[in-house]
Amino acid sequence: MPSYDLLIKGGVVFGVDGDFEPRRASILISDGKIAGVLPPEADVDAPVAETFDADGLYVSPGLIDSHMHDEYFQDPNTVQWAMIRQGVTTCLAGHCGLGPKLEKSMAERKHPWLHISYLVGNRALREEVGITDNYASATPSQIEGMCESLRESLDRGALGLSFGLEYAPGTSAAEVDALSAVVARYDDRLITVHIRYADAVRCLGAITEMIDVARKHRVRVQISHLGSMTMIERCVTGGMELIDAAKREGLDVRFDCYPYDAWCGKAGSALFDDGFLETWAKNNTIEDLEAASGPFKGERLTLEKLAVMRGDDPLSLIVCHIMDDGAIRDCIAHPDCMIASDALYTGGGAHPRIAGTFPRALKTLRDKGYSWGDALKKMTVMPADSLSLIYGKLCAGSVADVLVFDHENFIDHATYQDQFSQPSG
Repeated sequence: MPSYDLLIKGGVVFGVDGDFEPRRASILISDGKIAGVLPPEADVDAPVAETFDADGLYVSPGLIDSHMHDEYFQDPNTVQWAMIRQGVTTCLAGHCGLGPKLEKSMAERKHPWLHISYLVGNRALREEVGITDNYASATPSQIEGMCESLRESLDRGALGLSFGLEYAPGTSAAEVDALSAVVARYDDRLITVHIRYADAVRCLGAITEMIDVARKHRVRVQISHLGSMTMIERCVTGGMELIDAAKREGLDVRFDCYPYDAWCGKAGSALFDDGFLETWAKNNTIEDLEAASGPFKGERLTLEKLAVMRGDDPLSLIVCHIMDDGAIRDCIAHPDCMIASDALYTGGGAHPRIAGTFPRALKTLRDKGYSWGDALKKMTVMPADSLSLIYGKLCAGSVADVLVFDHENFIDHATYQDQFSQPSG
């Protein structure tokens, strides 16, 4: 007689066969797969090893984070553990130009706790062909080498290409064009991009640059963490309007956002090159920067402290409290915005988005009038579609990635002082 490993009994279930209207149901699981979705009081036709009573709880597909960072392989599990504690079961890493060749990612993450797919990053490709200066342009022969390496990883299963244009200012239009053309040869791959300029002056032109890539190559482009790329209300709104216009034109341009009014970056990156404050909103000052890790962790910065971090600890993280909260909430609530954490950990400390993004975003969406089902779609089927993945639904025969949560108490607790505090519920 067959048997089952687990019965999740009597919860309010979202995502059955892709339908996110709530229904009371029970879910049978066997050998890591969903064996069936049953009426809550239905009899099970075989023994069950374990029953979990989900009465009064919500049940959904495991959440999908389409933008997180798991490329700092010296740390084995901090980011993955933070993801799981939010109900995330599937992730895409390698963003902002950081993803190495897929062969290296697979070697370093032999036994991941999550379903993790990887992008190949243009910054890593540049290093592979000998470019050590982020401000240098690649030669034609170097671009050819980058394209060949990218093709190898895509053939092995990498989900696409990531650009970190602001971090590598020397990335030329020719480099962007050549690498994008490689991705365009694959029907189910995408390009994600940390745009060339994240400031109040040039960000909309930087979004247009990537929309032009989508138009020329007919390739899927995902603008990463749109809120932190545009920061102030008129730019956030302008960025969404540009993407809306591109979609009306028939282009496949998408975007994601995390639900915080501060962003985070490495101290040694080009984000903090001389003159960076002048490109932000006029009322921003150095005191808007807070050290998330490194020698001044928890302190607001001065130019002198910033210089020490850049020189002595360039991988330390800085949180920048310069974003418009209302605009970010509007961005999260845009019907086409996917929720993504941009989780990043280089040691010592982090931004609270690493531990709190998904429950916090659910609250924002509920405050904005979203139903539970429509809010959960932005964390499941929407990113699954963007990434051409089979996850994000609860169907007989599908992988049993299932989240059970107490909807009244699923609350984020991570703060800028206690960045890793796990959610309740």
